[in-house]
Amino acid sequence: MRTLWILIFAVFIGAITTMFLSDDESSVSMTSTPSTPTTAALPAEAVSDVSPGTPDGDTATNDPVESLVEDLMDSATMVESTSQPTATPAAGDSDEQSSQDTGETLTLGMDRVIASATIVEGDIRRVTPDELKVDGEFTLQGEGTKENPYRPSWEYLYSAGDTYAPRLGQNEIPQRIALLDGAWVDISGYTVFPLVSGKTTELLIMLNQWDGCCIGVPPTPFDAIEVGLNEAVMRGPKHAISFGSITGRLKVDPYLIEDWLVGLYLLEEGTLQPGL
Repeated sequence: MRTLWILIFAVFIGAITTMFLSDDESSVSMTSTPSTPTTAALPAEAVSDVSPGTPDGDTATNDPVESLVEDLMDSATMVESTSQPTATPAAGDSDEQSSQDTGETLTLGMDRVIASATIVEGDIRRVTPDELKVDGEFTLQGEGTKENPYRPSWEYLYSAGDTYAPRLGQNEIPQRIALLDGAWVDISGYTVFPLVSGKTTELLIMLNQWDGCCIGVPPTPFDAIEVGLNEAVMRGPKHAISFGSITGRLKVDPYLIEDWLVGLYLLEEGTLQPGL
């Protein structure tokens, strides 16, 4: 009897051992065998990404890290291409754009006080150290000093009559005229002397020819200057017409008789350089 039970126990033990061994093998096979991915549950885009190959023979990837790196590289390339310096014009190109001055408007002459007149601001710009652009119409050369006097044209001086006519109630002196007040000027023109003496320190310098009596065109207050010379000069023959250049300090000083303008310009400390 004991022998039978020993045989039954041995068979039972063997069966149990066999069962455990088979379970271990199945569990090992399950853990060691990788699962095969299927494409059934993946979207069409993912299937194309994990395809074994591309027409170029390269393996496609859907790695998010690599995709991010590629995007960053593309962005860096775009930034580098857009940050390239653009060509700038040569320094000399700006000098050829315009010959006109673009500086600030000057206030020369606005501080002057002229009797019976109001100074009207204009557009005075310095083109060079020796030249002013005046109201877009005139060019005034010089600096207004004794060494480098202003050199206004007669048209420049005559333009005061555009706004200054006291008889008509117009009492405005342009800034371009006011800036000459107190400045040194040099101007050339026809001269006429008083007829009462051989030598004189007074004369008129004018735009037009006039002998003081009968020949030529009598001057107006805008195209003639009363001159006081530093040294007396001998006047020419009676009714003679002469020409010269005078340098001196100019005064804008209206001389009125019952609102009639008789004279406008005075020149003091004058020096005459005879011409004809």
